[in-house]
Amino acid sequence: MTVFETYFASKEFVWKIGLDRIKGALSALSFSLPPSVIVAGTNGKGSTSALIASIVKEHGKKVGLFTSPHILKFNERFRIDFKQVDTETLNRAFREILPVVEKFSLTYFEAAFLLAVFLFRDCDFVVYEVGLGGRLDATNAVSHSLAVITHIDFDHKDYLGDTIEKIAIEKLHVVKDGIPVVISDNPPVVFDLAKEFTDRITAFGRDFSVSDIRVSFSGTEAFYRDGDMAFRFLVPLYGFHQAVNSATAISAAKIILREVFGEEFLISKTVSGLSSVKLPGRFQIVRREPLLIVDVAHNPDAVRRFVETLKLLELKVDILYSGLRDKDVKEVISILEYYTKSCGRQLFITEILNNDRALSAEDLGRFSGSASVVKDISTILDRPIAVVGSFYLIGKLFNYLSNDSLFFF
Repeated sequence: MTVFETYFASKEFVWKIGLDRIKGALSALSFSLPPSVIVAGTNGKGSTSALIASIVKEHGKKVGLFTSPHILKFNERFRIDFKQVDTETLNRAFREILPVVEKFSLTYFEAAFLLAVFLFRDCDFVVYEVGLGGRLDATNAVSHSLAVITHIDFDHKDYLGDTIEKIAIEKLHVVKDGIPVVISDNPPVVFDLAKEFTDRITAFGRDFSVSDIRVSFSGTEAFYRDGDMAFRFLVPLYGFHQAVNSATAISAAKIILREVFGEEFLISKTVSGLSSVKLPGRFQIVRREPLLIVDVAHNPDAVRRFVETLKLLELKVDILYSGLRDKDVKEVISILEYYTKSCGRQLFITEILNNDRALSAEDLGRFSGSASVVKDISTILDRPIAVVGSFYLIGKLFNYLSNDSLFFF
């Protein structure tokens, strides 16, 4: 356990509204920040962030990447050129910023973001994934060179609103001071609302697109096109949505290379960067025989894409699911149950122990007419199966497997 985790272990894990605390903490730092991109959206943030970082890194830049949450280790949140920052360095850095953390009473996520800023101070470029929403997220407390909006759908309704319009506005607030924004595949209203924040909009379907998508066990291959170039690429991630995420990352990286660094955007390095991305927990094939897939899809939109990818690969597997009480568990279970029934497989549900936000097995069972409750997940891993749902569930599985080689960071 890191010093950071030990420090926050006895503190309340909450999201506190407002940016005053983190802005005050940032003002206490004595160094200037490298240029950066902020990535907001409902689904695809982690994938798109990693894809952008990989392309920019392949162009010879030292790149910091801040994502959340982690699956196994806190260190996963902080990567420099795709290498996790080691625990000793994390501990030393946190001790240095601890007086600032305490002075401004930072929350867990605010302190993690401040730690990332400190760790990445010598990078050429940084990719920050938004934690929750955008407008009041700690990652929005600094000025960025570019914003990216991935696919927007329903999640965190209590915090962000119960309509796509409300959610989009919360997320579009990361587009500050007229900076350029790249918007991925989204409902038309998102593009319309973006005009209120900037006139420098690069939009999927208008300014760039992806076509001829082919999903296989090699990954996802597709054809990218924009106003001045077109090329094929292969990304070792699975699903139509990963082709869209890749196209969004390509478009963002072009702006970064040309406008931030004044350098040429190279197709060869871009294709190489995309082909080297590895992202645990996103339709990750952990084992071939018997098949074991893990996916952190935890809202209806993400789960639909997960099921779509299973069908594209013509896979018929049992499903193990668990979720948290602030998610649309009823809808998620309905989607998974429809899939398992349609292909003659079984849906299992399990309880995430030692988590205040977790639903009990009994509560989960109320949303399903056919799911079987499993207390010991090891009893059902001897079959073709996909484990899908909360990051905590996937972490529980990896802890059981106790094999760091499954992780690619």
